[in-house]
Amino acid sequence: MVLEQLESPMRSCTLALLLEPIELYAHHVHDLLILKFQNKSNINILRKLVQILLELNNENIKKFKDIHEDIFESPIETDLHVVQDKESLLSKLIIQLLEGHRNEDITYSVSAAKMIAKKLFETSEDKTSGIDSGIFIKIFTHYAFPQLSAVFDIYEDRYGRSIQAAIQHQCKSQIEVECFQDIVEYTRSPAGYHVKILRQALDQNPVDYITLIRIFIGHEGKDLSEIKLEYSKVFDETLDQTIQDRIDILEIKRLFLTIITIGDDPIPNDSSENSI
Repeated sequence: MVLEQLESPMRSCTLALLLEPIELYAHHVHDLLILKFQNKSNINILRKLVQILLELNNENIKKFKDIHEDIFESPIETDLHVVQDKESLLSKLIIQLLEGHRNEDITYSVSAAKMIAKKLFETSEDKTSGIDSGIFIKIFTHYAFPQLSAVFDIYEDRYGRSIQAAIQHQCKSQIEVECFQDIVEYTRSPAGYHVKILRQALDQNPVDYITLIRIFIGHEGKDLSEIKLEYSKVFDETLDQTIQDRIDILEIKRLFLTIITIGDDPIPNDSSENSI
């Protein structure tokens, strides 16, 4: 693993504007692994990795891995093992996401969804040991998103309980539950999922600029428009109003607002505000 000094939020924003989204994600993953390796963060690195990898299709997963190895001179799988037990459920989940073998069909099989939903229910209801962990992980990492959504819907409609009940039965820790629940939420509404993690990043003290940069700079206009619309539905204010109130660094505030409003600089210069 090639270790480097972490960038300041402002420098990270500037660099992000010069990078392709996949390269930006590779840099952010590397930054997260550095924080974990140096014990300088109390966040769960693997959950952050799930957030990043979830939105990459198979082609972009391959690009992500190639870019990471080219820049940092080490396969991402090797770097991951430096900071995390490779036998843990979450490490196995990350490795399967990195394989990039998700079915990308837009259609789904109702019969297959019923079969998996039934198996998930039976193992949780009978208090058995559950589905084999490898099979459980492959359901979440190999099934097409429409197929996964059908499994979740059938499980909840037919058995009258949240899919989280099946996840909790299969997992041993809260962070494992949260990672699989992230996949459920992203599957059902990518925009809604991004609104959730965006708001969590804004609520952190200090603000989680890495996540904000990835969402605002790493997404195309159409994605951001959907995120903005969903944000306004969930919270009693627009996204740009929240950025105006929550971001203290003037240059970053100006940049984020310009991106999400697709307009000219909306903030007048104020020499009294400090920046990095």
